[in-house]
Amino acid sequence: MTRTTLLKHVRSILAARGLKPDADVKEILSHQRRFFRTRCVDAKGKQYTFKVYLLTVPTTRHDFQHEIAFYHFAGQARLSQFPRWVAGDRNRTHPWILYNYIDGDLFTSYLRRRRNHVPPRLIGSLARVLVQYSQLQIPTATRRLLHLNAHRASDFTARFRLYSRGKNGSIIRQYLTDAELEAAARIIAFHQTEKHTPRQLGISHGDLSTNNLLLEGERFAVLDWEHVQVASPAYDVAELWVKEFSRAPWRNKLAKRMVALQPDPAAFANLFAIEALLFCLRDILLHDRILHRLHHRRSKAIIRRLLTYYVRTYRASLRGFSTIMKTA
Repeated sequence: MTRTTLLKHVRSILAARGLKPDADVKEILSHQRRFFRTRCVDAKGKQYTFKVYLLTVPTTRHDFQHEIAFYHFAGQARLSQFPRWVAGDRNRTHPWILYNYIDGDLFTSYLRRRRNHVPPRLIGSLARVLVQYSQLQIPTATRRLLHLNAHRASDFTARFRLYSRGKNGSIIRQYLTDAELEAAARIIAFHQTEKHTPRQLGISHGDLSTNNLLLEGERFAVLDWEHVQVASPAYDVAELWVKEFSRAPWRNKLAKRMVALQPDPAAFANLFAIEALLFCLRDILLHDRILHRLHHRRSKAIIRRLLTYYVRTYRASLRGFSTIMKTA
């Protein structure tokens, strides 16, 4: 399907439902975008969000198909922490979805406006949302559609080997010593067994950041579920914590609240430390690649500061949850 044909197709979808988009649908003709997303309004003034996948890359197309299937399940289950499904077609060459519009702020915008100050009631609200969706019971048919099987995200040893061996290992050793990597390997081997750290795998967003969190009043909704997966219950909060490198107090308060909400707080704290060190390894590799592509001195200085932050956080993670909280 050409972009021009896709443009006509999208217009027909919206027209069939009597929807008027806010954005110019001709933006679909841009070749630089993966998605086209816009707010739409029907004749009664009700608002929806329309999202369509623009490329033909199989892997990212499959990711969006997973998001559509997940929203369909969440809509049927009437789960309030997700946008309410209205319609969609995951089997098209260019899959699309329509869901109820949520009139709220991205958490990123909220943090910028409030200078990273988050009141305790909002931290509690976000922690409860993360706990609730990690404990979702997904029907077997939906699990098959989403390919929700325990895989590398829940295998600490496999992830550590991926980041610390071969070519990746050579890069990591520019920032960390063999002794520091060996310490992580021992910690992971110790906690990988159910005997030492019982782990109940749950639903994970897979790419959580403040850009995926929408704040409506005092309620959070979680967006963009292309990377939905099975992982440890600490995966998402640890990724969010590591990505939010501003040293803002709210992220420590969120991590501590998440620990307090668990049936086994000590086990969850151990999982958080392991997830944090694995994310630090991942992001050291990512930002090392970025560093070597840059030429501007100021940009390089920013990336070097980030690398220093990941190394410092990794070393704190080796000493456990309480040490991570002190270094942030």
